[in-house]
Amino acid sequence: MIQSGRASPPFTPLMRQYQAVKDKHPDKIVLFRMGDFYEMFGADAEKAAPILGIALTSRAHGKAERIPLAGVPYHQIDRYLSKLMACGLKVVVVEQVEDPKTAKGIVKREIVEILTPGTASFDGPDGERRPIWLAALHEPHGKTIGLAALDLSTGVFVVDQGPADEIIERLRLLEPSEILFSSALEQATVAHRLALANGAAQLTPFEEWNFDVRAAQRDLTEHFGTTTLDGFGVGDDPLAVAAAGAILRYLRENHRDRLAHITTLSKLDRETVMALDFSTVRNLELVKNLATGTEEHSLFGVINRCRTAAGARRLHQALLQPFKTKTPIELRQSGVAELVANRDLSDDLGQRMKGLPDLERLAGRLGIGRLNPRQAANVKTALSAAAQVGSILRGAVSPHLTSIGGGLPDCGDVIKRLDRALVDEPPLAMNKGGIFQPGYSDELDTLNSSIKDARVYISSLQAIERRRTGINGLRIGYNKVFGYYIEITNANLSAVPKEYIRKQTLVNAERFITPELKEKEELILSAEERIFKLEETLYQRLQDFLSEHIGDIMHTADLLAELDLVLSLADVAVERGYCRPDIFEDTRLKIVNGRHPVIETVLAPGSFVSNDVDFVAGAGAIHILTGPNMSGKSTYLRQIGLIVILAQIGSFVPADKAEIGLVDRVFTRVGAVDYLTRGQSTFLVEMVETANILHYANARSLVLLDEVGRGTSTFDGLSVAWAVVEHINDAIKARTVFATHYHELTGLAELYERVHNFQVAVKHWEDKVVFLHRIIPGGCDDSYGIEVARLAGLPRSSIHRAKQILRLLESGKFTRSELGKGVYKQKVQPTLFERPPSKVEERLKDIDPDNVTPMEALSLLRQLKELL
Repeated sequence: MIQSGRASPPFTPLMRQYQAVKDKHPDKIVLFRMGDFYEMFGADAEKAAPILGIALTSRAHGKAERIPLAGVPYHQIDRYLSKLMACGLKVVVVEQVEDPKTAKGIVKREIVEILTPGTASFDGPDGERRPIWLAALHEPHGKTIGLAALDLSTGVFVVDQGPADEIIERLRLLEPSEILFSSALEQATVAHRLALANGAAQLTPFEEWNFDVRAAQRDLTEHFGTTTLDGFGVGDDPLAVAAAGAILRYLRENHRDRLAHITTLSKLDRETVMALDFSTVRNLELVKNLATGTEEHSLFGVINRCRTAAGARRLHQALLQPFKTKTPIELRQSGVAELVANRDLSDDLGQRMKGLPDLERLAGRLGIGRLNPRQAANVKTALSAAAQVGSILRGAVSPHLTSIGGGLPDCGDVIKRLDRALVDEPPLAMNKGGIFQPGYSDELDTLNSSIKDARVYISSLQAIERRRTGINGLRIGYNKVFGYYIEITNANLSAVPKEYIRKQTLVNAERFITPELKEKEELILSAEERIFKLEETLYQRLQDFLSEHIGDIMHTADLLAELDLVLSLADVAVERGYCRPDIFEDTRLKIVNGRHPVIETVLAPGSFVSNDVDFVAGAGAIHILTGPNMSGKSTYLRQIGLIVILAQIGSFVPADKAEIGLVDRVFTRVGAVDYLTRGQSTFLVEMVETANILHYANARSLVLLDEVGRGTSTFDGLSVAWAVVEHINDAIKARTVFATHYHELTGLAELYERVHNFQVAVKHWEDKVVFLHRIIPGGCDDSYGIEVARLAGLPRSSIHRAKQILRLLESGKFTRSELGKGVYKQKVQPTLFERPPSKVEERLKDIDPDNVTPMEALSLLRQLKELL
């Protein structure tokens, strides 16, 4: 039986051909073209069949063995390949490269492509609204890393270089499908380091010499047709260049030699876009919901009204890389504002964009030479729609919409060529004919005309023979083995004319031919073979013509994606009642009646409680926010961050009014996360994220912190929280909202001018507490934890006992026996009132509360904790 390595002898010629490929690629699934199917053998078939949902069969191999066998139709190959890629498998596609009819002996076959999770060039099961990144990391010294990432399906090629922590953060946001790294590194080490980046990524070791920077410069300049890479802004980034060169070589090793759509190399522009870290993207749920890991109930899921996959990818990218300069924000805003005000224009453009083919991905297919005839027709559809969009945009007045309309290339020649060439519904295959319209090629028309009479004869033969023979069940059929035939059931054999020649016997019928039918068949088949070859040649020429215009096609795709994004932002602004924010270059931040863009869509209309935010320009204030659990502190923090990010992608925002002083980065520390597989507890993760904020935030940043210090003991946590607030106040001076249960932190407002207290309002009604979800000035002195426990469903007896204990603890006047009364017994330490005064208590008498420093107070609190 054939295994992943060597088959059991003796080999048939076909299996020798298969095994030669398998021996070179033992770690990959080999798809072996045999006629109209791609077959898999042995262990490959056993592995792939359940993944693809296809039957596992077998074929004879020698006298005693049978080989496991599974196959898929050639015309549906992309659908099956996407399933194998989704499972992280690599696939070798082996194609027939000569005509079986003219082959002498075994048909010649060759590897035409090797597919890996990062080099897939087809739409996956989810329609691929996000890029499919192939990434490469180069870190020869460990402190600085070069990163390159390519989306082969669209040709987007990006690089970056910087400190290890920053680059790993960027990699985490990319979520690549496959990561290349030097084989000189231990895979286990790389896997451990990148565990937070993307647990689903395929890690692929690549020989170290492939990361040579000089070879990379040579290969990249040759590909782009330049003499230097300085024009791409990467002249001072040798590690990034080395990583980009490794990607190019990896593609060529995998038989990706046609890469016409990869026309540029771009570096992350830290001057114009934010570099959001993974924690902020996760905590704010920008593109994925924390609970489900899906787009639903994320910011992306709520505001995505895009009509095209390319527009959705552009929106996804915008949320991960908001602008941080005023000009591009206000340019996109102008387009959104015009479409909000002019709904007729918006509807007209929306109708043209609706259901538009993914021109960006189609250009990618063209670039690698894998554009089939049906996809070529989709190119025509998309370009024709773009021409209509351009006509509509001539009436636009905003700078953004007029720039889109004026920037659309004139693709009239391409549209005319495709319209003249292709039939209305071209086939998927390019070698089975039926692609071109009459009049496109005189030679093709002549061949089709030569068999026109024969085709008419065969198409009308069934009706003629039924009338002539009186056999109503007579049927004309065709198959590749026997050609055309006349089929008659056994019940009507007595009426068969004498001139019929028996061809095949079936269980319930006989098949016949006639001399005239055989003559017409030979005429048709001979001509069709020439037609198929000619159409394949003509289609290749058509692809070459399209490739000459690939730049215009890609630019059109880019502008249509941007237009789709702007339409989406306008639609959601109208639907949800968003306002246009004013953008300033100072550090103000004023939001009137701001709302959480996601949560308000889940609640009943009008039930979300809006809130204000007001940071004065230049003040760099810190807002200490106190209040009970479930009162809305985390929601308030998140909505501030979401509103700022929406404003800085050029969107309208959920508020009555907003003044946004440009933010260079948004930092959040919200929620509890464990990374136990990496030996990191909730508190350690919290401290790592907080440390990242304190290291990288500056006066133009927005810092949103929730419950820092809660994962440890009360006094340890309070000490850390206090120190963090002081550091932000003294060293960073960023606009900060610090939500906490440590009511002691409200005292910082008396010590520091920039610190201000806010609380979530509550209302007492009878013996219950009502959370109003309104943010008001002042500090809160009660966490209402018992009330939250009641809402969570703790037994009444537990709630009653908790209230008893709370009253005793707050009074400080209790004995051990008093605390132990009730349902639950609890051992306690002696209280301050059951023993003589301690040294600390004696010292407290001499302390002047108006002059005590924060650190002295914390030291005393820590000693008191030990006594208690």
